[in-house]
Amino acid sequence: MNSTQIKTIHMYRNLIRASKLFLNESRKDRCISSHFKSSIQQKYRENKNLKDNKKIIDLNINADKVYSNFKDLLENKYLLKYPCSINIIPDYVEKSNILLSTKNQSKMKSKKWGLLDRLKVVFTKDQEK
Repeated sequence: MNSTQIKTIHMYRNLIRASKLFLNESRKDRCISSHFKSSIQQKYRENKNLKDNKKIIDLNINADKVYSNFKDLLENKYLLKYPCSINIIPDYVEKSNILLSTKNQSKMKSKKWGLLDRLKVVFTKDQEK
């Protein structure tokens, strides 16, 4: 075996191991891990008897890219690189902020929390804090 064959075998094993990390035990038949594994096996079987060194090197470079993408996904590098900057506050969070404000908490404790106060929380966008 020459060095490119050994590298190819190691890369194949690494890709199969990485694909198994996406396994969802509850849905093995529909898990993305099985799709990754079958597509990796299929690609390697298609190019099993390839003799062109340039083509083999290109395929190894492509496999390296796929493997590094697997690693990045598993290490959450994309979440660190592109954090979510959209802050959407749902309506019920706004309502709970109003309910939990100190002013409204003191009203509830003093039993002065009436029907109008409840309606105000439901139908207005005011945030009294």
